[in-house]
Amino acid sequence: MTMKKGRRRAEDPRQMAFLDLLGQKEDLIEVPVQPEPEPGALDYDQRLRALLNKAIRACPFDRDQIASLVSGLVGREVTKAQIDSWTGATRPNRFPAELVPAFCQALGNTILLAGLAEASGCRLIEGRELQFARLGQLWLFIQKAENEQKRLVAELPLFGGAA
Repeated sequence: MTMKKGRRRAEDPRQMAFLDLLGQKEDLIEVPVQPEPEPGALDYDQRLRALLNKAIRACPFDRDQIASLVSGLVGREVTKAQIDSWTGATRPNRFPAELVPAFCQALGNTILLAGLAEASGCRLIEGRELQFARLGQLWLFIQKAENEQKRLVAELPLFGGAA
């Protein structure tokens, strides 16, 4: 009797093997360091301007286009001059926090939001990292359910538990 040969799918070299993931010893998620509670440690003005500039450089649009996109998202006018005043190191104007989501959406990156989270001792996760976190949650849920199942079975008289 001849067996039909089935096609095997080639492994994707970019994809991490699940069992390899379980055996890793190093941390998969970097945990940011909580900021020191010293006076002035969280004066974030210049770092925020640098983050804004970095996020803008990483996007494919010029500042006029960014202003137009953000204006459309927030429903009020945001100009290139305003963006320049929020990003300039010696400018007195500060970036309004309510524009963070619109800027991230318009720029197509989360550099600004991730930088703010890190300054607060947090970490922004998205995409594959979020899937790994969810996988970990489900694994813990399954472990708890199995432990509860074993406890209940052990208590039943049919399975050698208490009478």
